[in-house]
Amino acid sequence: MTPCIKNKIINLASQSEIARRLNTKPQTVHLWFKNGVPAPKVLSLCECLNWQVTPHEIAPEIYPNQFDGLPKSSSVLQVSN
Repeated sequence: MTPCIKNKIINLASQSEIARRLNTKPQTVHLWFKNGVPAPKVLSLCECLNWQVTPHEIAPEIYPNQFDGLPKSSSVLQVSN
């Protein structure tokens, strides 16, 4: 995850708020920012941010295409662009 994407996420929700939404500890979310989001948590993180950050932005090595991992809903695709 690039510093730009980290800033984008923090502008959407604090690390504490993300932890609350995902029912995890803030320290865990802090480690994600430091070491990268674990693959099983990428989609959950995107969903808790209302898909304003895409799986591709968080983990391009897992989701190499821009729309990989996004739900099929057209409203989500419009938000992502």
